Amino acid sequence: MTQPLTKPAPETLITRRAAASGSHTAMAAPFDPASMAEMPLTRVLHYWFDEVWGKGNLDAVPEIMGRNTLISGAVSALAEPESDYGEVVAALRNLLGPIKVTFTHVMETDEWVSVRLVAATSNPRDGEPFEITGQVMARVQNGRITEMHSNMDYFLMFEKLGQLPAEAMAICLTGERLR
Repeated sequence: MTQPLTKPAPETLITRRAAASGSHTAMAAPFDPASMAEMPLTRVLHYWFDEVWGKGNLDAVPEIMGRNTLISGAVSALAEPESDYGEVVAALRNLLGPIKVTFTHVMETDEWVSVRLVAATSNPRDGEPFEITGQVMARVQNGRITEMHSNMDYFLMFEKLGQLPAEAMAICLTGERLR
């Protein structure tokens, strides 16, 4: 009979570069929200998702992002910080029910924070709840996001909203066209 494998509890990791600079690198997977006290960059991203995406406070966009923030991801072609990123947030929020974002995994270094997240929401037409996952990697300097790279499961989101057929990804993988 084989023995079950057990994983050790997550520990704070210290990189050579971080140790040399006097700062530390923290990693938490699965993420414990209580650890945010020791993770200042994670707090910035948490505030971003809670305030902008959860509460719809578009005034927080210029508070958290500068005019020159580099953004990449599915919405990057649609948005520029402080000019129309708020419009993209508003457009997506108008498609969805209330949004609650939680982090499942977090890594932080000197200037970078990376999170895996789950966004719980619903289809406003029928109230049917659903979740989508995503990853965000951001550079935070002086308490502001200066660079952000994100990937969200928009395919699933549009399926759940009825804008794409069910199993759209599987259909596309066969080489067929969506009709």
